[in-house]
Amino acid sequence: MAGEFDTGTPTLQVTVYEDGALVAQVVCESADEAAEVASAWEERPGFRCDVEDLAVRHQPTDVLAPEPEDEL
Repeated sequence: MAGEFDTGTPTLQVTVYEDGALVAQVVCESADEAAEVASAWEERPGFRCDVEDLAVRHQPTDVLAPEPEDEL
């Protein structure tokens, strides 16, 4: 339904790096899923993962608008 949000479901992003270079971003719906994804990637040599809770950055009611430009 338009305008409805599931605010009870966490949205986590696993960001995967190989030797410091970004190689993948995986959106997960639970902490368990994010842990499994990160664990699978980090088993490989040279890979590391960051897990970020995207809900902390934006809420469904946030107005995401560009910053106003300075007038010259």
